[in-house]
Amino acid sequence: MHTQSNKLDFSGQNFYCGIDIHKKTWAVTIETDDISLKTFGQESDPDFLVRYLKRNYPGGNYLLGYEAGYFGFSLQRYLQSQGIKCLVIHPSDIPTTHKEKEQKRDPLDSRKIARVLRTGEVKSIWIPPVSQEQDRQLLRIRRTLSKDQTRIKNRIKALLKIHGIIYPEVFSNYRSHWSRRFINWLEGIELEEASGTESLQCYVRNLKYIRNEILIISQKIRSLSLKKRYHTAYSRLIELPGIGALTAMIILTETGTIKRFSNVDSFRSFIGLVPRSHSSGEKDYQGRITNRKNNHMRTLLIESTWSAIRKDPYYLHVYNSYKHRMKPNKALIRTTRKLANSIYYLLKDLDY
Repeated sequence: MHTQSNKLDFSGQNFYCGIDIHKKTWAVTIETDDISLKTFGQESDPDFLVRYLKRNYPGGNYLLGYEAGYFGFSLQRYLQSQGIKCLVIHPSDIPTTHKEKEQKRDPLDSRKIARVLRTGEVKSIWIPPVSQEQDRQLLRIRRTLSKDQTRIKNRIKALLKIHGIIYPEVFSNYRSHWSRRFINWLEGIELEEASGTESLQCYVRNLKYIRNEILIISQKIRSLSLKKRYHTAYSRLIELPGIGALTAMIILTETGTIKRFSNVDSFRSFIGLVPRSHSSGEKDYQGRITNRKNNHMRTLLIESTWSAIRKDPYYLHVYNSYKHRMKPNKALIRTTRKLANSIYYLLKDLDY
């Protein structure tokens, strides 16, 4: 006598789940190799989604994906810990029709992600180890504090100008501004009204606080550079012209292991130093550098290249030779590529 079992078993079947993530809600689309099953909304809760998949499609092979952005990699790491493969996809890699651009909605976005997971059109971006991601945050926080410091300085200068306060002769040279002596002078300024004085001193207190935080963070970064996983690579990088201690650590923490790049072109593409190209028939046009870049590295390396041009005859020669054939800004980008090449080959044989 045969007994009938109502137990579900989807062993060997593939389920592709695209997630459009927001702070409070997610739009989720589930597809198989053949059909689109459903699209639904849920609260921002990965446990709910894991339970839903395992309850409704037990034994299946799950592949989830979401766009890289504000939510980082914590969701990917959690799903992987639950035995569910998850990709973090660069938004620009997801093919989008004109209709989808004109009618952008969360359910449509989740369907696009599920579709590319099913067709295999995209790959996951590189997921850094937790330790390296948190080291990277230390460098990024310092950059944020530096921007805050610049804003406070500009506000102080604006307030002084509004109230007609002229710098003493000893501070006539702008290079003497923001020294400890200059800060002491700011603290001694008294305006006609107590409210005006307090407004100025509020800015000064903020400036002193941010300067102290930058000092603390800088000391932590220095300690980080001495750790075993960074020290050898760090020591090599600071020997390059234009590369200082802070720049070297930003390169190492943003790049991760250099061995993840198949060649130097891939490394330059990650930074954002490759041109846009349009080729049709016999015509081949190369335009400005791509918008796709690492925000923290491209500007930094361009600034480092200016420093290298001033300090090193080789980079000055390279820049001048390019400048004779093209506009100065294009010559600078070409020279920055040379510096990127040096960084790549300098680190290529290292593990960090």
